[in-house]
Amino acid sequence: MHKPSPYPVLAALLPHVPRQPGVYLFTDAGGRVLYVGKAANLRHRLASYLKAPEHHDPKTALMLQKVGEVRYLLTATEREALILERNLIKEHRPRYNIELKDDKNFLCLRLDLGEEFPALRFVRRFAPDGALYFGPYANAAHARETVRLMKQVFGLRTCTGSRLVPRSRPCLNAQVGRCLGPCAGLVSREDYRRAVLQAVQFLKGRGRSLVAALKREMAAAASALDFEQAARLRDRIAAVRTTLERQGMARPHFKDQDVLGVAQEGGRGLILVLVVRQGLVVGSQEYYFPDLLPGLDLVGDFVKEYYREGRPLPDEILLPREVPDRRLLAGLFSEQRGRPVRLVVVAGGEPEAPSPAGGENRRLMALAQENAAAALARRLRGPLPPDALADLAARLGLSAPPRKLACLDISTLQGSQPVGALVTFRDGAPDKSGYRRFRIRGVAGQDDYAMLAEVVRRHFGPATALLPDLLVVDGGKGQLAAVQAALAEVGRRDLPVVALAKEALSADGRPVRDRLFLPGRKNPKFLPADSPGWLLLLRLRDEAHRFALSHHRRRARRELVASHLSQVPGVGPARRRVLLTRFASLAELQAADVSELAALPGFTRPVAERLHAWLKAQPPQGEEAGADPRLPAAPPDSGPRTSS
Repeated sequence: MHKPSPYPVLAALLPHVPRQPGVYLFTDAGGRVLYVGKAANLRHRLASYLKAPEHHDPKTALMLQKVGEVRYLLTATEREALILERNLIKEHRPRYNIELKDDKNFLCLRLDLGEEFPALRFVRRFAPDGALYFGPYANAAHARETVRLMKQVFGLRTCTGSRLVPRSRPCLNAQVGRCLGPCAGLVSREDYRRAVLQAVQFLKGRGRSLVAALKREMAAAASALDFEQAARLRDRIAAVRTTLERQGMARPHFKDQDVLGVAQEGGRGLILVLVVRQGLVVGSQEYYFPDLLPGLDLVGDFVKEYYREGRPLPDEILLPREVPDRRLLAGLFSEQRGRPVRLVVVAGGEPEAPSPAGGENRRLMALAQENAAAALARRLRGPLPPDALADLAARLGLSAPPRKLACLDISTLQGSQPVGALVTFRDGAPDKSGYRRFRIRGVAGQDDYAMLAEVVRRHFGPATALLPDLLVVDGGKGQLAAVQAALAEVGRRDLPVVALAKEALSADGRPVRDRLFLPGRKNPKFLPADSPGWLLLLRLRDEAHRFALSHHRRRARRELVASHLSQVPGVGPARRRVLLTRFASLAELQAADVSELAALPGFTRPVAERLHAWLKAQPPQGEEAGADPRLPAAPPDSGPRTSS
């Protein structure tokens, strides 16, 4: 007598599953997708789950116990199965597939040579629109420094709008020598185009050949007695040379590479992406996984998830170990990019195949691995040592070290779309369960004091509210007074509170560094810049600012996208709500095809076609489409709750 299978749903389905390529989905009893996988032979792959179930790793055993239904989709080839698997993972975000919490794309630069006077702009996605894209820049400061250089050396415009609006007077950038001033007719189309092509040459890493070409132009201008043009070219040569000297790291090649370093310990993992552009290391990005499931292929799943459509692909991706479907992925990425993409395994310090670049690849992989290990160790160190809290208690006169800290911040843009945020640290480390967001309801206009008071009354007013040991307010004496008054209103007068004011200029123009304002004290208190307690407060304040800004920015983006959609004929409030729920930005909506739009609840094919035509008539949008361009960028957070 056969022993009954511990997974009857899968066992009953197996005889009916074809031996063809495809994708399978495990769902729970409620229909939620638990896991998406692909296979060259679906029956063979699903049968493997029934063999020796006692040897399953804990992750697989737990997942299979929750399975209420198994669905599958057939494909013609294994490559199609891989594409479908990636799309389904993106759509369903299954619990047992890897998920990137921090999926913010890097900054890129876009230059459309189809414009009459091309402008250099920041975007966060590459688009197949014929424009030139440079980057990505892992460090936003590096990207902004590059734009500053392009304005200073080449005079490229950075103003918005593909069509230039003529002006009677040059803009401020042109007046200070940071733009050639095409809007005011200060430069001919031919001269501006020449400057653009020189900038493209520089951004492509051909600075040294650019210097040689500029020297020839300067000599020709001097021979023609055009000394003003020769002087401009001389200054341009000097600026390019200075930049090349700053980048003076020797580079054996000019390839674009992403180098993946990985570190794992005790059920936690971290992947560090080292970004190499034109042979130069330009930055890195960390992805932390605090609760890795046993048996997870961290590197392989990460590669599939990380390089979704819209993320720029390099010439080479260096991997620390072999991953399944590596050659299949290389083919898919090459098609996605339009140029070859190689996935090279540099395991144990040895490249997959001997090559002249092998030594350089090993050096880059060692660097990525070392940084990944250091980043994971930094995260595993956990909370700050007790002396930081004890130091803070001693300097602020508290009766005991404040194990639970909270910080309040308000984010608004000239009074519009105001939001409040509260973050919590416990024992010196962020406690996401204590994060809260607040949509300001009862304050009109720019009144930070009233907004803070509203948040305090709503959060600390209920008798069940959990109080911190110390409340920090982002602001100065006025903000401190407003919070104290609101605390008194709700009977929380004894809650210790301080205000942390940002660096500012004094009345006589001297810079004044960050400082604390304490209740009952007229003058600010300055803690030593290197004291553990002070550094902890700065971390807390910066986290509150980041959290408030990210919430404000999402709300602003949503409202501005909604205002765009209000112009579409046939798309009323109900359909707008569906679109806002499904798409995060106008750029993402523009990338959708008619079939995807028609499949949305409440949409028909004619409505989808009208919407698609209207979207195609709009100017191309970047990642930040729909967001106010005045709003600074903020990294995404990972899942704290919203108070309403």
